[in-house]
Amino acid sequence: MYRFAIALLVAFHFGCGSTGAEDLVLMAAKAYTAHGPAIEPAVIVIRDGKIAELGAKIELPAGAHVVDLGDAVLVPGFVNAYSQMGISGGSSELTRELTPDFEVLAAIDWESRAFREAVDEGVTTVGISPGTDNVVAGIALAAKTHGKELRRRVLRPNAGLVMTLASDPRSRNRSRSRPDSIYVRQPTNRMGVVWMLRRAIQGARRDESASGVLAEALQGERRIYCVSRTHFDIETIARVAEEFDFAPVIVGGEESHRLAELLATRKLPVILGPLRTSVAAGTEQTDPVWNRAGVLRQAGVQIAMSGPSLLEQARFAVRFGLAADDALRAITCVPAGILGIDERVGTLQAGRDADVVVLDGDPFEFTTNVQAVIIGGAFVVPPDRRTREPGEANQTVGRHAAGSQSRPAPQRTQSGPNSP
Repeated sequence: MYRFAIALLVAFHFGCGSTGAEDLVLMAAKAYTAHGPAIEPAVIVIRDGKIAELGAKIELPAGAHVVDLGDAVLVPGFVNAYSQMGISGGSSELTRELTPDFEVLAAIDWESRAFREAVDEGVTTVGISPGTDNVVAGIALAAKTHGKELRRRVLRPNAGLVMTLASDPRSRNRSRSRPDSIYVRQPTNRMGVVWMLRRAIQGARRDESASGVLAEALQGERRIYCVSRTHFDIETIARVAEEFDFAPVIVGGEESHRLAELLATRKLPVILGPLRTSVAAGTEQTDPVWNRAGVLRQAGVQIAMSGPSLLEQARFAVRFGLAADDALRAITCVPAGILGIDERVGTLQAGRDADVVVLDGDPFEFTTNVQAVIIGGAFVVPPDRRTREPGEANQTVGRHAAGSQSRPAPQRTQSGPNSP
């Protein structure tokens, strides 16, 4: 009942995140900004859905509504760099092998349960891409995982063009049979996938004045993502990219650690597919390697993570060799930069969207839970904490300010690592 009352109070004050609402102040033991050093203790002032100010000791604005989170730890909202989240009715346009004009925006169910599940795990922003059944798949986007207005929820409707250089585009196709299906066509093997991609790029490059999505991407006007998992596919797309002078983001990269030096030299970022904790082979019989992220980062490759349970993936990567700072950046500011939205999300700093995840301990402790999630200054997953009305707090807030006292540590929940 108490938790329900708190949820109603928070929703009443901040549920809409609208302009003109009173300021929200978060007090916590620590904040990792993914931009600079940690702030301890931490105070964040949120105004009109943006972070107005943050620090260890801040002069509060008059009439601010203060939420004391005790010994909680604040981190930026997590950014899932690559997914098919919320896509309804199929993630690929299967009638053709080359569909650069396919916009995934038109295929998304914005009420999908997948978005709610992502929010519960602390994911506030997501890159949504077409599927991998096409050699040139279409246009990806970047969006918030929660919001009432679509125009505000979509941060970048054109986050880049997605290609596939893997076994996926040939998986449905066949040859040497009666032409009674659209799948009696090329490509039917990896060589055909490479040939079709090169032919499409050559056609777009032949005329420098050519227009269209692929031509714009090759001219640097759009980001290019290429889904490749095996080391030989990654090496092939790197060779094609060098020949035609473009720099793709490698997506999947299950054997990218074998080409870490090449990727670092070419400055090709990698969006890693979900880190697997089993010893089973991957999607294309790739070898399981638990320190893939650490090997890449040590070589100087820019890495981001993707898939479900981002925080747990980051913890796993830290356990097997990735530095904690790099792990946090791989699920916050780095994917935001790759998606071209780092001026809005990915860090805790003044002027950025107030997307904040509240944890009840260190992010990389396996016992730490997500307590609350804030998107655009509004509590989407509310805190089970004491809130204070305007005027009740001192005008200066800080754990070391005169008269301040330590707040009691939060109770740990028993329902699992992703419980709010």
